[in-house]
Amino acid sequence: MVMSYIKNRFKNSLFSLSGYLVLSIVIIHVLLLPVMYYTLLDSYKEHSYDRFIGHNNEVAGMLSDVISTKDLSNDEFDIIKILESSSLGDGVVYIELIDSNDSTYLYNESNAEDKKFVEDALVNANEDNTYFLSFPVYFKNNKDKISQLKLGFDETNVIEEYEAVKRTTAIILIAYFVAVLVLVSSIIRIIHRPLRLLRSQSKEIADGNLELPLTNTSCLKEIRFLTDDLEKMRGSLVGLAERMQYKATHDELTHLPNRYLFNDRLEQSIAISERENKEFSILLLDLDRFKEINDTLGHGVGDEVLKVVSDRMMLGLRDSDTVARIGGDEFSFILMNVNQILAERIAKKIIELVEPVFEINDHSLKVGASIGVSVFPLDGTDPELLMRRADVAMYNAKHNNLQISSYHPDMDSDHYEKLMLTNDLRSSIDNGLFEPFFQPKISLLTGETCGCELLLRWNHPNLGLIYPDKFIPLAERENLIGDLTRWAISSSLHEFESIVEKNADFHVSINVSPIDLLDAALFESINDILKTINFPEKNLFIEVTENAIMKNPARSADILNKFNNKGIVVSIDDFGTGYSSLSYLQKFPISELKIDKSFIYGLTKESNNYPIVSATITMAHDLGIVVVAEGVESQSVIDLLKEMGCDRVQGYHFSHPLNVDGFKQWLADQS
Repeated sequence: MVMSYIKNRFKNSLFSLSGYLVLSIVIIHVLLLPVMYYTLLDSYKEHSYDRFIGHNNEVAGMLSDVISTKDLSNDEFDIIKILESSSLGDGVVYIELIDSNDSTYLYNESNAEDKKFVEDALVNANEDNTYFLSFPVYFKNNKDKISQLKLGFDETNVIEEYEAVKRTTAIILIAYFVAVLVLVSSIIRIIHRPLRLLRSQSKEIADGNLELPLTNTSCLKEIRFLTDDLEKMRGSLVGLAERMQYKATHDELTHLPNRYLFNDRLEQSIAISERENKEFSILLLDLDRFKEINDTLGHGVGDEVLKVVSDRMMLGLRDSDTVARIGGDEFSFILMNVNQILAERIAKKIIELVEPVFEINDHSLKVGASIGVSVFPLDGTDPELLMRRADVAMYNAKHNNLQISSYHPDMDSDHYEKLMLTNDLRSSIDNGLFEPFFQPKISLLTGETCGCELLLRWNHPNLGLIYPDKFIPLAERENLIGDLTRWAISSSLHEFESIVEKNADFHVSINVSPIDLLDAALFESINDILKTINFPEKNLFIEVTENAIMKNPARSADILNKFNNKGIVVSIDDFGTGYSSLSYLQKFPISELKIDKSFIYGLTKESNNYPIVSATITMAHDLGIVVVAEGVESQSVIDLLKEMGCDRVQGYHFSHPLNVDGFKQWLADQS
């Protein structure tokens, strides 16, 4: 384990910038120091040896000059004295004088026995510690003949000095090399210490600790600059992480928390409320009429609506509350320490804030809201259950035209049934499980059948016959109402071709939902269907409610004019249940008006509805509009309607809605 650690440390050190630097310095010095060493020694050796040899030549020359003044025959004693005095100094260890006949005449007997004269060209050439040289001598009495003076000088000192210089040079160069390594290591440590600190801090940042500031007090300005740049980078990363975190947890359009953050806060709210044994409420809000705005005016206007609604909702909340956009036009709220009663009050306040008209791109717009309420822990103790039950309550509010509905266990069965119907709706349209039924319309002027109203029924394989009040809202919510309307028209009108041929005044009325009315493709679809069958346009009535028209009057007028110009008759259905007036409705191309059955049922001269019905018929006739009374169930009501001048009637007194075969048989029986 220790060896492995050492091996890893060595590997890490070697393959690093400092490792390469040290290795480069070592290699350079390993190559250069020997060259320096031998260059210095050679220079010293050459200089000291040359000086030694020069000195010896000077001594030999001087000695030669001195003894040349003597006569070899007569001054032998003086010559010996001169030679003996020479052997006492200047490192002379060998003296030999040879005459011109190559005979040894005088020599230094003390050293002659262990010295063999071999003239040297270099110092220590023969490794005998003696430098030998010879010099010519011209004696006074015999100048024509050359004698030789052979001398030997002690080389020990100069050789020892050279060896000492070798050792000193080696020590100096080694000390220099060590000093360089120590200096480089110190510099590397000075550089490495702040770099290791930066690496440690960067590693912590890489591990997610973005709050750790990068600090360094290095004396090296490059490292300070690097630290400053990395700190700026860390700040940018912190900002980027915060922006990404915000985008991941907030709706980009409204800047409200999104579903992810809402679920997180819901879990926290449950934990806090469980610990403190307190209640809190969930509100689930779905905007009404938002889809029509989005489809009619475009997504840009729809987005602006969502922004306005979001800002308004925030005004009705406390700082401790949470509101999130969890879908297209769905918002959810967490109201801490709020029970059901208080939650409903807050919901009402939110709706009051949302409903006022606002201006966007020169359009005066208004939206409503349906809110479902669930309460912790009464309606559930886990997030999914609380949200599901708030959704059930919200759907109950929307389906029953309520603004606010709090969850109750009885709602679950209805919710399950609606969920099942929603899932089966598309396949039932495709597989033709819907069946058209027809209710006669009777002319009070002739007493004959003048037309019928098409009413759909759903033959569900498990639930049996389902009426429009259950499946029409589902079809609108799932955006399938257009498909259902087109299917009803294309599968029904051709059944009346022969009837219309016999009775040119007979007409078929078809209900058009508010969503269908604002669909620009509806007119083209009906027009295309009429081209494929032999059914005149003037015999087709489309029935729309006054509320459907008032959702977007300008667009409604444009589409209804298209139908009117084509010859298709426009009829107002369920008149009296909305908020419009006949004086306002005259702005639209309306040819028929149907008084809602709530005004007709049990009608007598003494009932409160009598003056309303009478005035409606009179005003409609003044505007040239034909009046139909719905929900007629008795002859007495018929008699009253005749007195008031009502044009047509429809109701169970004549017939319940019949399938196509039953209706044709009913017509045959009437004739």
